[in-house]
Order: sequence, then structure tokens, then C-alpha cells
Amino acid sequence: MYQPQVALHTFESTGVEALLRWRKPDGRIATATEFIHVAEKTGLIRELTDWILHTAASTAAAWRAAGWHHAGVAINVSPPQFFESDFVDHVARTLEATGLPASALELEITETVFQTGTATVESLRRLRTLGVAIALDDFGIGYSSLTSLEQLPISRVKLDRLLVAGVDTNPRSAAIVRSIVALCHGLGLQVVAEGVERTAQLEFLSHCGPISAQGFLLGSRRSERRPRRSAGRQRARAAGLEAAAQLPRRELGESLVFVGSSGRRRAT
Repeated sequence: MYQPQVALHTFESTGVEALLRWRKPDGRIATATEFIHVAEKTGLIRELTDWILHTAASTAAAWRAAGWHHAGVAINVSPPQFFESDFVDHVARTLEATGLPASALELEITETVFQTGTATVESLRRLRTLGVAIALDDFGIGYSSLTSLEQLPISRVKLDRLLVAGVDTNPRSAAIVRSIVALCHGLGLQVVAEGVERTAQLEFLSHCGPISAQGFLLGSRRSERRPRRSAGRQRARAAGLEAAAQLPRRELGESLVFVGSSGRRRAT
């Protein structure tokens, strides 16, 4: 499944994040956190990541061929992948095989990559030389440190949804996020805020400078079929959200109702 990332200064989406899900026999859909650790322990993580990489790259290449000319895709990479000496070469071969430009692929990592040693940092540098973007995911929770912003050859920082959750209700959360965004911009790094679900959150983030966001408010997760058809709905929704984000806070209330891609109405 894929979730769009929207640039708040233009309200345009030029990329998506590929999200791994598993439809179980009982019909329930399990998130990656429920089974990815099993794949790592059993050694299946390489085959799984290879499949994700090839599928996501092929899909993005198809979108570009169908008319979404600037489509890009981001995928999560598990730290054990960096133990594979040919990982960077495998990424290069996948891009060549699918026809996706390196600049249209982003690999998302977490700070746990430090645990895999200096070879991992060297692999990241090689990926950046190749033209692939690197995003530091889940920033702002756990053991997030400023050292990672300095030492890792990253191009983007993704603020964890738990950090973003209180920006419209907690002044301390708002101050922290505003400071992190300013720091990242000072380092020349792009920023994505995850888990944006309320108009008030969008309003706050839109005043933090040129950043991107993803979440239910901006587009729910969807399959790869007919991305251009949903792009039109995305632009229409973006126009409404842009206007809403500029309204005074007192006007943002129960009177605003947005319709998600599933057709389910949600009041804000």
C-alpha cells in the first residue's frame, strides 16, 4: 500500500511511502511492526526487502510512464540489510531493471543503523553518490540524537507521529517541533511530518517553513492502481486544506468536514 507525502508550501504530492501490510487468513490486515521482526530473526528479511524494493520501484516507474512524471517512492530498509556486501549494487541493479531514476527512490532508515558499524555509513554514502535519497525515520522518539543528523549522510528527516501529535494542543510539543524543523533546515535537510490527522496540526506545520506531511488528513493508504485518478482528488482536497490552514483558529471547528479516499466522512 502507498501513502502520499504532500509538500505544504505547494500542496503538491511528488511521492509516496510504500507501506508493507499482510492480509491474514482471517481477513485482518497486519502492520509491518507485527511481523517484520520475525522476518529478521528467520533470515527472510532479505527476500522480503528485495521484493518490496522491486515492486515499489516498478510501480513508481509505471506511474511516471503513465503521466505522473515526478513520482517517487520511499521504502523502509531494515538494518540487517546493510550486512549484505552487495546491497548497494543490488539497489543499482533494481533501478536499472525497472527504469526508475535513482533520484526517484528514497530509502528510510532508523538510528539503529549505527549498531551495524561504520560499513553501514559507507553504504549510505555510496547510495547518496548513486543519487538515492536517504531519510532518517522515526526521529524524535526513543534514542533520537543530534549526532545522527551530523554523522549520517541523510537528505531528509521524518518526524515521528508521536512528536507531531501534540503540536496543536501542547505548547511544549509545538516548540520542540518548531526547533527541530529549524535545525534541519539549517543543516540543509528536508523534513516530513508523519501522522497529520487534524486541520489544526496542518495549520501549525504550514507555518514551520517548507516541509512535507503525510497522514489521513492528506491522503489515506491506497493500492497502486490508478494513481493519476486519485491525483485529481488529491489536488482538490489540497486546495480545500490550503484554505482551511489559513483560516483563524476559531473558524476551524465542527463545520469543516473532509471525505477520505474511502468515502468515510470525518469532522474536524
